Amino acid sequence: MKTLIIAVLVGMVIPGIAAFLLWYERRLLARLQVRMGPNRVGPQGLWQSLADIIKLLSKTDTMPKTAHPWLFRLAPVMAFSPVFVAFAALPQIDPGLNIGILYLTAVLSLEVLSILAAAMGSHSKYALLGGLRASAQMVSYEVPLTLALIGPAMAAGSLNLSVIASSQHPLPYLLTQPLGAIGFFIAAMAEAHRPPFDLSEAESELVAGYHVEYSGVRFALFVVSEYAHLLLLSWLMAVVFLGGGAAWMIALKIMAVVSIIIWLRATMPRIRADQLMALGWKILIPLTSLNLIWIVAWNL
Repeated sequence: MKTLIIAVLVGMVIPGIAAFLLWYERRLLARLQVRMGPNRVGPQGLWQSLADIIKLLSKTDTMPKTAHPWLFRLAPVMAFSPVFVAFAALPQIDPGLNIGILYLTAVLSLEVLSILAAAMGSHSKYALLGGLRASAQMVSYEVPLTLALIGPAMAAGSLNLSVIASSQHPLPYLLTQPLGAIGFFIAAMAEAHRPPFDLSEAESELVAGYHVEYSGVRFALFVVSEYAHLLLLSWLMAVVFLGGGAAWMIALKIMAVVSIIIWLRATMPRIRADQLMALGWKILIPLTSLNLIWIVAWNL
């Protein structure tokens, strides 16, 4: 019963936090680009995200005539479900999960199926190209992401995220394992399709990518899953590499990570597809592997 209550609460809170992050991103981008940003709907434009949600929920739900019906309808649910289930491994929600790292990497790897389902179910060449590009990106960056998480698990001697967080004293793993922290941060941005790694949604090439044919509630699920993914990986960064801490410390660290990610969006141009793959396979995987060698050598 307790697990069910927690699941319901998480399911209600995550969309609200996603809406807040959408507003925060717009306001911070506006500050960085010396413009106003949303400022009309509510104080400081705070209700702008709520207005967007109402707009999406009230839009007509369309589906291409040639689309595969059940695959087209299933893809948005498949996009949100793995991220929603992954929150169960965080120590602030379930501190007793002894296989937290393994659980997270296994669950998050399922999200690529939703991208392929949306691409194939839409029966559109733009969605197909965007889906293939996005799935290749996610599969490639899962490797350095997992290697980066193995480092703190090896140093702490446990897959439990609570143990990993408590083992970072007096120094967090950001300072003792900088290669792993950098590799995780970059791979997390690519996994969440954050700029400059948003090649799957390259509007000038793919007209929005794998969810180009979606509208209304189904498109809203894709948006919520993207911001939930951003929240999850920022939370994981705060726990695994920034030392965890009390709830207010975790919240501050999450907002710091999110702010840096938004800052990079405002600063860096989108990279090419070949540069994206080269960064993952030629730089991040050797970097995170070198971090594991460093940990083994340090513990000898």
